Amino acid sequence: MLIAKGISFKYPGAEKSVLSDISVGIAPGEMLAIRGPNGCGKTTLAMILAGIFRPDSGSVTLDGIDLFSPEGQKLARSKIGFVFQDPQDGIITTSVEREIAFSPENLGVSADEMRRIVDNLAGDFDLKENLKRPVEELSGGEIERCALAAAVAIEPSVLILDEPDSFLDFEGKRRFIKEIERLKTRDTAIIHITQSGAAAGIADRELLLGDNSSNDNAISAVISDNTSDDTLLQLDNVDFSYGANRVLNGINMRINRGECVAILGPGGAGKTTLARVCAGLFKCDSGEIISKGRVGISFQFPARQLFAETVLGDVAFGPKSLGLDDSKSLAINALEVMGIGEDLFKISPFELSDGEQRRVGIAGVLATGPSCIIFDEPTAALDRGGRLLFIDLVKKLLGEGRGVAIITHDLELAAACSNRAFVLKDGGLVFDSKIDIILENKIFRNSLGLGTERDIYDIDGEQK
Repeated sequence: MLIAKGISFKYPGAEKSVLSDISVGIAPGEMLAIRGPNGCGKTTLAMILAGIFRPDSGSVTLDGIDLFSPEGQKLARSKIGFVFQDPQDGIITTSVEREIAFSPENLGVSADEMRRIVDNLAGDFDLKENLKRPVEELSGGEIERCALAAAVAIEPSVLILDEPDSFLDFEGKRRFIKEIERLKTRDTAIIHITQSGAAAGIADRELLLGDNSSNDNAISAVISDNTSDDTLLQLDNVDFSYGANRVLNGINMRINRGECVAILGPGGAGKTTLARVCAGLFKCDSGEIISKGRVGISFQFPARQLFAETVLGDVAFGPKSLGLDDSKSLAINALEVMGIGEDLFKISPFELSDGEQRRVGIAGVLATGPSCIIFDEPTAALDRGGRLLFIDLVKKLLGEGRGVAIITHDLELAAACSNRAFVLKDGGLVFDSKIDIILENKIFRNSLGLGTERDIYDIDGEQK
């Protein structure tokens, strides 16, 4: 159905090609997983297979037609669904309802049929209560579900997914798997770019790009309890609303010096909003926030905090604007800590892979020297090397006496970095205790909207 032969591609100004002589094909009803380390060309290949980037050499055909011919481009719009690595990159309209309806409407689907499609997909992806909401008010997981629903609205012949489950919670990933199974029965060809070995395990075939030694995403590092009684960040009965929509309700939380906590919960629970309130980006409606020193935040979607012409200039901006001495040295040190080499200092941050952008975004926060740092989904789409680098970073920060909070759906990461967890659900704090309690009881964690990869893919079978 979709065949690529001899594909090579080099970005303008780059010294070497990101893809060289790649050939791959996929048949109706087949699922192909594509894995490899950050920066190996997975997203670039996805863009080419979707007809968005034209390769420098080689060919791509869809049903025997050149994908980059006028006829092939028209065919791609009706037969290829695509979900970007940052799902908001593909969002075109202003509301969930309009986004799901956009492609069917452009293809001339009747109003009644379009209503049926929107209602069915809103149910499939748990979006019924969000249909009228502006996209900018959604959580990362809700945006991901919206993008997935919009991509399958036209029942595409080929569905290309670039890290589609990176920001999905436990239930969202279970729904995603069910949707994949449904589409396969309808002979949809699915290309799934992922860092997860468990996710790749449900595919029919796997394509490995780059150095595959880092494809095993398992992590075993554990951080011991090394906290003091010195509280760096304290929230007392904090409330926050978006207009009439209450998002945080009576939150009480403490983060001490040298402590790492995990902030967990299903999508839309208020985790990202909580981070922004803690960092002073949003003002709480009521309650009190007390911090010793500056609270830094590493955003869920790193590209949104990047803006400068060069990587080094971007990371140096924060310490320079704060009046810190030798902002360039602070930036270089932060980049080195995050494994960003000097060869990337002078290029645009928008030329980096998503994983590299994530590390640069974190470096920008580190360079300002905050006493407490909140990381929002810091390892989404990172390969094993990037995950281990982040764990080492957390160890370093705790050793320096800083406080760390990690917002994540990745319970393995949470367990590796923290001993204590806060769980949010429907804007309220429903759990504040040792993370081991969550890890030891599958039924309990699932009741909180949490799950491990083994839960999601039912690797051990149903637990009684």
